Amino acid sequence: NIRKYKDINCLIINETELRHEMRQREGDVQKMAAILKGLINANYITVTQGKSGAFLLNDNKLPLVCPGFATQVVDKVGSGDALLALLSVCLYSNFDENLSLFIASLAAAQSVESIGNSSPVSKVALLKTISHSLK
Repeated sequence: NIRKYKDINCLIINETELRHEMRQREGDVQKMAAILKGLINANYITVTQGKSGAFLLNDNKLPLVCPGFATQVVDKVGSGDALLALLSVCLYSNFDENLSLFIASLAAAQSVESIGNSSPVSKVALLKTISHSLK
């Protein structure tokens, strides 16, 4: 039960977990996330949606949306951990929230392209992808 945790900085949850927590199989995911964000008093809530990408809710009214970047999904286990690691560091370092979600989503995409934890997120590959994406 996620609702027992209060006053957290950033919650990262996938859409299936969110729907289970809110006990709603259907309905607007962004509205569910906003309700949960209020219930637990989180600064940020990020919902991952597989190949559809992810969105981040902050204190603004509109969510920040980032598409999925994975081109070849081998194993999705650990992709949320990769997203958590990069997103939390970026937000803590006061990076722009859109940029933070973008970098974290690229790391998650890199993570799903190998089996399990066989290859960690590569800083060089991540920087190269960011560089190519911004050209």
